[in-house]
Amino acid sequence: MSTPEDARAKAVRQLMEPGQERTRLAAELERLDTKLRPLILEAIKVGVPYRRVAELTGISRATVARWGKHEE
Repeated sequence: MSTPEDARAKAVRQLMEPGQERTRLAAELERLDTKLRPLILEAIKVGVPYRRVAELTGISRATVARWGKHEE
């Protein structure tokens, strides 16, 4: 019979690997966003529609629009 402490320890063990992977992927996405942002701003500047930029990058239209507004 398991105790509440055992159940908590098991839950923590189960969270560790996917949690670490998610953290790693979030850092990678942040790095890619940093690389994409100037490219997105240039695309907006030359008239590529926000919707198309979002489709090509996987970044939400709201984020694309917000980035574009901050550069105006």
